[in-house]
Amino acid sequence: MTAGTVAGAALAAPAADPASSAAALNVRDFGAIGDGNADDTAAFHKALAAAAKLHSGRTVLVPGGSYRLTSPLQVHSALLLGQTAGGWPADSHPLPTLLPDLPASEPCIIAEPGASVHGLNFIFSSKNEANFPPGPCILLKGGGVSLTNLQIQNPTEGIMWDGSTNIGRLNIENVFIVNARKCGLFIAHTMDVSTLTNIEVWNYAPELLETCTGFRLGQNDEIRLTNCAVVAAAIGFHFIETRYPDGKLGAVWGGMDNCTVDFSKVAVKVDATNVLRIHGGSLWAHLYSVQLYGRGNIVISGSDLRANGAHGLHIKECDSATVTGCLFKKNGDKWPNAAKVQLEGGRSVLINGCTFDDTSLGINITPKAADFSITSNHFPRMPHPAIVDHSGSGARKLVAMNLVD
Repeated sequence: MTAGTVAGAALAAPAADPASSAAALNVRDFGAIGDGNADDTAAFHKALAAAAKLHSGRTVLVPGGSYRLTSPLQVHSALLLGQTAGGWPADSHPLPTLLPDLPASEPCIIAEPGASVHGLNFIFSSKNEANFPPGPCILLKGGGVSLTNLQIQNPTEGIMWDGSTNIGRLNIENVFIVNARKCGLFIAHTMDVSTLTNIEVWNYAPELLETCTGFRLGQNDEIRLTNCAVVAAAIGFHFIETRYPDGKLGAVWGGMDNCTVDFSKVAVKVDATNVLRIHGGSLWAHLYSVQLYGRGNIVISGSDLRANGAHGLHIKECDSATVTGCLFKKNGDKWPNAAKVQLEGGRSVLINGCTFDDTSLGINITPKAADFSITSNHFPRMPHPAIVDHSGSGARKLVAMNLVD
C-alpha cells in the first residue's frame, strides 16, 4: 500500500464514538460561569451526566474560578478534577473553588462508588447558617472513593460516612479542613482496608475547642491513618462503636502512625475498639493525651504524650493495653498532682520502658486496678512520687525494675 493510500484510508476512517472518548469534559462547555455569583449547579449536573455515558476516562474538569452550587453533586465512577498538580493547598487558595449554597443539611458532594475528587477548594459561608445550617461537605456513599488535594473551609462537617454504606477501599490524601464546627471526618464501615494520609483538621475559631471532633472513627476493617493532625479541637481522634447494617456493633481495627494533636482538650479518646495500634506522633492536650474508656486491645509505642491539666494516659477500661517506649511530660509544673498515668481499671495493662519528666506525680494506681505490669520505666529525681500504688491485696501485678529515687 502506498503512502497516499494510507493517508486516504485514515481520512476515510469513521468518527470516534463520543461515548468511548477519554477526553475530559469541561464544566464551562456546559454553561458554568465561575464568577462566584451565578448558579453553576445545572452545568455541573450536565457535565457529570455526560461523563457517566463515557466508557472510560470519565473526567469532569473544573477550571480556575469560583462556582456557586445550590444542590448536591452526585459523583459516580468519575473524577471531578480541579488543579491536576501542585502541593497540599494549605493557607493559600490556588485551586478552583466551589461555593456550597445548600439548603438544610444537604451535602455538597455525594461520593458514590468509584468517585474521585481532586484539586478543589470548598468554602462554606456562615451568612445563612442560622436558617440553613450546612451539612457535610462530602458524603461518602460507596466503595473505592478517592479524595485528594482538597481544602475545605468552614464546614459544619467535613467528610462524612452516610451511616449505612460499605465505603471500603477508601483513600483520602492531602486534605486540609479548616474550622469544622462539629467534625472534620467521620469514617466507618470500611470493608476492607482504607487509607487516610496527610489530613489536617485545623481550627482557629476559639469556640471550636468546645465543639469540634477532628476524626471520629467507628467500625473499620484495618484502617491506616498516617501523618494526620488535629489542632484546637475538643477531641482529636475519637474511636467509637457503630452499627453494621444487620444491627451488630463494630469498632476499629487498625492503626495510627506519626499522627499529631495539639492545643486540644483531649488528643485520643477510645470508647471502643477491636485492635488499635498507635505508633509515634505527638499527642499534646490541655487535659488528656489518651483516654482508654472502653473495650478493645490497644498498643501505644514511641509516642510523645503531653497532658497538662489531667493525665497523659487515663485507663478506666480496656481488654488490654500495651504501652512501650513512650515519653510522658507536661508543658510546665503548674499541675503537680495530675498524674501522668492514671490507672483505674482495665485488664492486662503493661507499661514498660517509658520516660517521665519531673513536673508531677508519675503513675497513680488506684484501688480499682487489678491486672497490670509496670516495669523498666525511668523517672528522674523529682519532688513528686514516681509510682503510687493503692491497688488491693488481690491485684495481679508486677511493679519492678523501675528507676526511681
